[in-house]
Amino acid sequence: MLTDTDVNVSWGVALDGPDLYAAAQLLDDNEQRRAAAIRNDHTQRRFVSAHAMLRILVGQQIGWDPKDLRFGNAGRYGKPELVYPPIRVHFNIATAGDRVVCAVTESGAVGVDVESHDVIEEADAAGGLEDVLLTAAERDVLTEFPHRAGALARWWVRKEAILKATGEGLTIDPPTLEMSAPDETPELLSWEGRAVPSLWISDLDVGAAYEAAVVVLTPR
Repeated sequence: MLTDTDVNVSWGVALDGPDLYAAAQLLDDNEQRRAAAIRNDHTQRRFVSAHAMLRILVGQQIGWDPKDLRFGNAGRYGKPELVYPPIRVHFNIATAGDRVVCAVTESGAVGVDVESHDVIEEADAAGGLEDVLLTAAERDVLTEFPHRAGALARWWVRKEAILKATGEGLTIDPPTLEMSAPDETPELLSWEGRAVPSLWISDLDVGAAYEAAVVVLTPR
């Protein structure tokens, strides 16, 4: 049975100053070009921080120098993968606000997601968020929660972490997945049109006013 000790998860805040410069030195030419193309300073710092963290964690997992790793994309949806060295390891990164989260494991395809309460609250205020996120049963449960943004954010990260683990992302409508209530142990209860996959899911504590979750697809 998979446990949290089988998944290496790390989180932090977007780096700045000398720490950001040091992190940038770990990136390869392609990552540095992608970072340079980002015009928003905060988004750029988050990108560099996330990709440096990924290199460090994957390097630790496989005993390899982070600077020597090479990444590519695979599958129909272009999920990132380790190209060199040719060692099988699964990883995923997520960013939101000033948070950066990374998960690495050798146990199975992994997905991680993070979101801030503020962003969810703004999206909810604009209208329609619960319709694009929740099933009818989940919308009924939502009425029981006084902190609406926190509940919506937790549902969001749990569902997106699952969809990132499968590699499909938001090509799948979140309301096709029905989850346990936000204050309950995370569980995928049903998936419209398909069998519920075997998976391990855990909520993550990444600080106040944020929600995060990690998912690993496991053999039956």
